[in-house]
Amino acid sequence: MSASGPTNTSNLEDVWFIDYGTSTHMTSHEEWFCVLRTLDQPGCVETGDDTTHPIWHVDHVPFENEGNQTYIKYVLHVPNITENLISIDQIVEQGMQVRLNHRRCFIEKEG
Repeated sequence: MSASGPTNTSNLEDVWFIDYGTSTHMTSHEEWFCVLRTLDQPGCVETGDDTTHPIWHVDHVPFENEGNQTYIKYVLHVPNITENLISIDQIVEQGMQVRLNHRRCFIEKEG
């Protein structure tokens, strides 16, 4: 899969941002999840502006790239956040690589 910056910045709510600072993937878009699993123990995330937001669910989100569907695994559903975040650490832990150039970010399965 690859992600690139938006060409139309008027609809940033559908854009995934690659984030070095977050420890997990998260989005506010409940409708993007195939299934919503409730957490065994409720939790919260703290965002860069030092605010705390409750986590409602966790599961995988389908992601289509060039006609192929894959999944972003273990995404938190955090209704109050304003950006969709992909964690570099979590991508690497899931056995993928991240490559950046001046125009795009590529997330690839190793091998």
